Amino acid sequence: MIVEELAHLLRRTEYVAKPDRMTALAGATRSAAVASVLAISPTPVALPAFIDHDIDGQGYDQWVFAVQWWIDRMVDSPTPMQEKMTWFWHGHFCSSWEKVNSARLMMGQNKLFRDMAFGNFRTLTQAMSLQPAMLLYLDNVDNVKSSPNQNFARELMELFTLGVGNYTEDDVTAAARAWTGHGVDWNTYDYLFRSNQHDITMKTFMGVTRNWNGPDIIDFLLRENLTTKRIACNFLTRKLWDFFAGSTPSQATLDQLAQVLFDADMEILPWVTAMLEHPDFYTPATMRGLVRSPVDFVVAVEYHTGLRGTDLNPQWYLDGMGQVPYAPPNVAGWKTNAYWVNTSIMGARAEFARGVTWHLRNNNANEVSKGRTPDEVIDFVAQMFGLTLSATTRTALSNYIAVQRTNEPWVGWWESTNLLTMAMLAPEMHVA
Repeated sequence: MIVEELAHLLRRTEYVAKPDRMTALAGATRSAAVASVLAISPTPVALPAFIDHDIDGQGYDQWVFAVQWWIDRMVDSPTPMQEKMTWFWHGHFCSSWEKVNSARLMMGQNKLFRDMAFGNFRTLTQAMSLQPAMLLYLDNVDNVKSSPNQNFARELMELFTLGVGNYTEDDVTAAARAWTGHGVDWNTYDYLFRSNQHDITMKTFMGVTRNWNGPDIIDFLLRENLTTKRIACNFLTRKLWDFFAGSTPSQATLDQLAQVLFDADMEILPWVTAMLEHPDFYTPATMRGLVRSPVDFVVAVEYHTGLRGTDLNPQWYLDGMGQVPYAPPNVAGWKTNAYWVNTSIMGARAEFARGVTWHLRNNNANEVSKGRTPDEVIDFVAQMFGLTLSATTRTALSNYIAVQRTNEPWVGWWESTNLLTMAMLAPEMHVA
């Protein structure tokens, strides 16, 4: 595997191409490198004690801790692809901390996504649907036979499995009735099925009449009905490709990857493996075609600076960047790629970069310009942030240094300070 392709693979799956990983996988075949990226320990990751239960009066502090803990795990985990895939599922099966209002429930969902990140999609969907976080977020706790609530039933098909246009309003009505009675125990907030609130009458869903129960709907869509199963495989494959690749794939590529998921009976690991091994994942358009999301940007900055969540308080800045963990904008989750390029979001990134700079320059540390020629200092800051700079970016940095040294020929405090900020704002820092 050539160096450029390996670096691309690691940036997309492990946030940054860490030197030790580049060295360890030097000379590896593509399949061997992908296998290494996907070598996830079967031992579940334990949640920190502070956020595995609810603490009265400390909900906000628990959320802050949870955000910082997760981002730091993205930086420091020995298997960062596990965190990347956990984030993918978090953006697919969305719930919001603000509405659920429970550290225990939100972190339970987070743990589910991590533990089953590369398991079976149908099994994951079944488990997700009975978790209190989702039951609360999409109002299935209010779904009773006397007054069916359609929120979860609709999003299960529209956003989680099939996509718009692949079901009817009658299907939504029948599915909602099937999911009646699936709620929570209001004393413990654990899952509880109330049989007396469940509609046990016959229902017609996608042309099939039976006494449907909620989990039956998932099995039908993702196993029994081969047409909807294939639709789901196509729908999920496009989302996976958009998240990890970002380029515009050929229909043939999408069809090939969807077929892998279909043939594997919804097993996730072979599906992701096929994508990461696919030649189209390594085309020039793909390798240069994905803008780092705000979370990916923060993770990269933390890694390259050595600073962590308690230093930087990324939760303050991610709000302005438009991507706060545990707080998706709506049930559809976050958009990808070019969505992250606008003046407001980039302004928030600049504010974060400047805050990072103050930490780096504390007590006059990181005098990156001291004793270096303009070319040497540009090379130094580029290496510090893992950047391969274009001629345009190098020229811009060189012009800044020329003006700055004309004004401050003694190479003062501001040159080092501004170059660190400028490196974090260079276009190359925002492309994964």
